[in-house]
Amino acid sequence: MRELLGETDSEAMHQMWLASDVAALFNEAISFPYTSLKYHTLLVAALLDNYLDGHAFADLSLVVDDAETIVPRRTVYAGAEFALRIDATVADRPATHLGRRPRRSWASTWSQLPRHPLGTSHSKLDIIFDANLRRIRAWSTALQYLEDFTNWADRHIEPY
Repeated sequence: MRELLGETDSEAMHQMWLASDVAALFNEAISFPYTSLKYHTLLVAALLDNYLDGHAFADLSLVVDDAETIVPRRTVYAGAEFALRIDATVADRPATHLGRRPRRSWASTWSQLPRHPLGTSHSKLDIIFDANLRRIRAWSTALQYLEDFTNWADRHIEPY
């Protein structure tokens, strides 16, 4: 944790948080046992960076990028198949607006993406995975679940 908090270069720090397994072991608070300090921190950093650039919350979207596209201080999830960021710049990427004001439901935002970022194999495992992501309300919990599930799936053979 000392390395994650001691870095002075914001881009290097962002990369370290994205790749950190240690930060993923901690909750936001004891009273929120299913949340993720790692993803809470990345979400706050993305919002702050957008606000510092003069964007209002109503300007922001959840944007799906290719796995290779990491936007400094704005990417909140980096996986093997895709990355997710909070940004006002959408360009030609699949994205959904976050709304006029902050809301706590990851599920409603994930469900509104115009193009599904997960694989299209439609296996039972993929369907269950997506269904769970459409039920989780807390953003940090959903992003941690996304990381945990994809790491688990990479190491296991699908049982169905």
